[in-house]
Amino acid sequence: MDRRRAERLSRLLSLILRHRPEAFGLALDPHGWVDLEALLEAVRRQRGWEDATVADVQAAVNLPGRRRFEVRDGRIRALYGHSVPVQPEGSPQRPPEWLYHGTAPERLRTILTEGLRPQARRFVHLSLTPLQAREVGLRHSANPVVLTVLARRAHEAGVAFYRASADVFLAEAVPPQFLLPPEDRRTVAPATPAPARSAPP
Repeated sequence: MDRRRAERLSRLLSLILRHRPEAFGLALDPHGWVDLEALLEAVRRQRGWEDATVADVQAAVNLPGRRRFEVRDGRIRALYGHSVPVQPEGSPQRPPEWLYHGTAPERLRTILTEGLRPQARRFVHLSLTPLQAREVGLRHSANPVVLTVLARRAHEAGVAFYRASADVFLAEAVPPQFLLPPEDRRTVAPATPAPARSAPP
């Protein structure tokens, strides 16, 4: 499968697994999983995808860049980005000291006042690096801004963080006191190490 067709299939998989599984005759389990063969049957019912194969789905899953899907034990799921009710798999994780969030400049004032909220999605998406956050922000603005999230401090205050993939963390919300605006260059002292019992293996 060529790159362009794999990208088209990836967009279709996102629609099905993140937003409208019921419209394609599918039901996700509580963590977003669905049987791979059932998904493939739903894909084949779409115009232009009548001859889609498991290998085609795997090509879409393996596209370079940020990992969006996972295939395991004959099932498939989207790792993040859901607007339908799902719960991240596994327990909350102790995050790095800092995480980052890219957004449009016009949203900055509201975010710094109200905190980060998921809007139309189920969770706020946070990146490991400012560069990754800026790449995400480019989907919303030609000139995105990147906020620094004091993730460790938020975690110690009770905010639950989930690891969705190698470079994406999820949170239901992040209060404004744990956000630094783009122009804030102050040095932030590391948070006090959390007790061992609060850091799942």
